[in-house]
Amino acid sequence: MVLRRIFPNMFQGPESAVVESRKASLYLLRCIFLMGIRTPPKRFFFVYILWSCALNLSSTFYQPIGFVLGYISHLSEFTPSQLLTSLQVAFNAWACSTKVIIVWILIKRLDRANEMLDALDKVVRLPSERERVQRTVALSNKIFFCYMSLYLTYASSTAFFAALMGVPSFQNYYPVLDWRASRFQFWLQSGLEYFAMLGACFQDVCVDCYPVNYILPLRAHMAIFAERLRQLGSDLEEKRQQRIDKLVECIRHHKLLLSYCDNLRPLVGGTIFVQLMVVGLVMGFTLINIAIFANFGSRIAAISFMCCIVLETTPFCTLCNYLADDCQMLADALFESNWIEQDERYKKIVLQFLQTLQKPIIFLAGNFFTISVATNLAATKFSFSVFTLVKQMNIAEKLAKTTSSQYQEPVEI
Repeated sequence: MVLRRIFPNMFQGPESAVVESRKASLYLLRCIFLMGIRTPPKRFFFVYILWSCALNLSSTFYQPIGFVLGYISHLSEFTPSQLLTSLQVAFNAWACSTKVIIVWILIKRLDRANEMLDALDKVVRLPSERERVQRTVALSNKIFFCYMSLYLTYASSTAFFAALMGVPSFQNYYPVLDWRASRFQFWLQSGLEYFAMLGACFQDVCVDCYPVNYILPLRAHMAIFAERLRQLGSDLEEKRQQRIDKLVECIRHHKLLLSYCDNLRPLVGGTIFVQLMVVGLVMGFTLINIAIFANFGSRIAAISFMCCIVLETTPFCTLCNYLADDCQMLADALFESNWIEQDERYKKIVLQFLQTLQKPIIFLAGNFFTISVATNLAATKFSFSVFTLVKQMNIAEKLAKTTSSQYQEPVEI
């Protein structure tokens, strides 16, 4: 199978393969390197610097500005569908640029997280445990490529249908370029916008998918850890001190899991907070465009864009709910272990450890609110509020009438 040879880590490896949880983010980190935000390699130093400048100047820094300048220069020339298509992407572009800068600043935390995963891999010994980690690695990489496929499909479909209608995708402002003047300038601006949007989608995949790629291995190791807790005290041939040593080793293991989460919190909290702030507004514009103004081609692009917006927060918020259940699973596993027949010292350690295990692992968005499915739904509901407000105030009808009158040809007398 060609795909398996090109991307082997998308598929579960053999039982004899070395367990490497860090491979769950292998393709993610390669794409982050291509974003131009890592230390330049010595061999291709200048090439990497040039590529980083081209990509980040066009996608990270200028594209959000280009949207605003385009509105200032040619707002009256936008049709309602074009305006809403541009607005929905403009807000998301600002959010994407902010998230890229956050990841750029805190990128070393991803490297430290992989080092912690290497430490967690050292206790993976049983065939069933190895299979669980390998299955998680394959699933994580498949999810990354699903993100990439959907995001790039949106960028390409938007550019394609815009070209069919004879306008650039978003009508950004570029100095000394007027796409209405000639076909050459039209295709030049369309190409520049497509390159910038491809770069932005490429960046968006990385900054949206990394929480999923790093939480999935954590959940796999928590499931393995739960089985270890459940087996504590079950070996009747162990001596008293050996059982206490195993229990203390489990406490250290749990501290490593908590340190892994603490390492990721500033990074995850910053990027998810930014996205939750704009998701409702962006989806509101998209819903209005789909329901009222968009034609067939624009609807396809808008629907694919909405799928991308849902992927930016929903999977990770769902995983955060699962993490809370996993913490309860750890507490239940320790309680189900053979602690009743142990001595008083062992029981006291178990009691203290049990209280620690019962505390759920929580990620906060910007240190303000808990990341969960409920939070995601609350942010998403705002899109329906935007849609309802536009419908009740008849803004859509007024905008359509204003636009049609602007494009109406003058009557000759």
